[in-house]
Amino acid sequence: MDPIWKNTMEALKNFTDVLACNKCHCEPLDAVTFTNCGHFFCKKCVKNHTVCVKCGTPVQPVEIHSDHLIKNLTSYCNGIVQMIGERNVQQSTTDDALCVSQVLSTSSQRIPGSSNQKHIPQKNINKKNGKGETKLHVACTKNNVEYVKLLLLAGADPNTKDNAGWTPLQEVVNSGYTSLCEMLLDVGAQPNIPGIENRTALHDAVINERLVETKLLLQHFAKTDVYDKHGKKPIDYCEPFKDKISYEIWTLLKEESGMNDTSINLNSTLDRSYAVPHTLSTFVMFASDLKKENKRKLFEVAAKHKIRVVSRNQASVTHVIVEANNQNIVKASYDVMMAILRGNWLLNSEWFQIAMDVEDILTMELDLFEINGAPTPGTPRKARENAQNQNPGLFDHCCFYFALQQNNTYYVNDMELRKNALEKLVKCGGGTILTRQPDPEYLEKEEGIIPFHIAYNPSHSLYKCTHYVIYAPGRDEPRVKYNMSHLKSLPLVWLTECIDKFTLVDPLCLGIL
Repeated sequence: MDPIWKNTMEALKNFTDVLACNKCHCEPLDAVTFTNCGHFFCKKCVKNHTVCVKCGTPVQPVEIHSDHLIKNLTSYCNGIVQMIGERNVQQSTTDDALCVSQVLSTSSQRIPGSSNQKHIPQKNINKKNGKGETKLHVACTKNNVEYVKLLLLAGADPNTKDNAGWTPLQEVVNSGYTSLCEMLLDVGAQPNIPGIENRTALHDAVINERLVETKLLLQHFAKTDVYDKHGKKPIDYCEPFKDKISYEIWTLLKEESGMNDTSINLNSTLDRSYAVPHTLSTFVMFASDLKKENKRKLFEVAAKHKIRVVSRNQASVTHVIVEANNQNIVKASYDVMMAILRGNWLLNSEWFQIAMDVEDILTMELDLFEINGAPTPGTPRKARENAQNQNPGLFDHCCFYFALQQNNTYYVNDMELRKNALEKLVKCGGGTILTRQPDPEYLEKEEGIIPFHIAYNPSHSLYKCTHYVIYAPGRDEPRVKYNMSHLKSLPLVWLTECIDKFTLVDPLCLGIL
């Protein structure tokens, strides 16, 4: 080793000591972190553990998450080690791992030895074509390993969806491109993002009998208890007695399901979901009913950090600022409900003071200023994490007909709402608006379609309900109300309760049906 690197090597060794697995004290392979205490380990070192071996804190399987930050930091170290000519700073290294720290310094790169000399632009690398595909999507479908590697090193997002809802990971799993599957997972591709028909990559691996891909997905914490639009988990697509591969896949899923079995109520499924780390490069802020003084502060913060502030609650909004009470709760309003359905950040006005004191607004811990309830506690975060995980909207696969007068104002929990505003809320939540009242005699029944947010609960009274007639109790209340498995008539308050709790509320719980 060149003597010039002596001090660097010494500092690097100190750094890698900090990054060592807290059990085997080697480089953490497939690093996982216990979220309740913050200690990290190799995945294999703590498999089936119920307590942290470092501090003794009890841990549940749902509290063990893949730690991509640790993976990236160790990868950075390995890159530096190779650059200065020293090996084995820790007791083990992964020579063939994709090092995400290898930043491309030029404005574009070419594939070595490529006859086509394809360019990789630094800007707009995630730009989509007419099919909604990025360059990474296309490269993955062609199994172009070298090009995929360069795209990832240049900053391509492995979690984008095309127009059909497919991510690059789902593309390679379906095609059986094992090396690309492993590469994407290693750089942070999320295995639990639902795609077409609300299937995850694990569903696709099982359907296509991809044994190796199934193992890789499970190693990266793919969930076995997720449901597609037919209400099926990945294991439900297994045919264990078909052949040896099918039996091995079934055995893997059975064992993993047993490990993940907890006593946590199924109604908290979304609360238990691991939130994808989400960093916004652009802020688009909207102020809802702010006091005059706070409006002034907002524009001061916007001027300092070059934040875009809009006067209308439009689709491009990423953060909504509201006034909260002492419990960090806000009243329900049209703007608040729209923010929940979009998965926006709902922040209280205390955020302004800290925002003025920081240099880089992207480094702020926004969780500290997130509204707790709107008014139901936990809803803003639940809705935001749902959007960050790229899950379907609240009203996915739901069709609504509003039996309301166009120009009338309807009052629900001190809110004034009109028909067109309600239709916008439903569309924002991924629902479909019907212009004619559905006729049960001619309604084309969508057999087997189950809304995403209640797919885990077959006992829910709306389990297979896809069509809704919404009415306002009173003079204009319809005489005929439907209570069929696929078509139900429900009062307007049910709809607002769904948004307030960010779930399809069982009407039985409200005493409606």
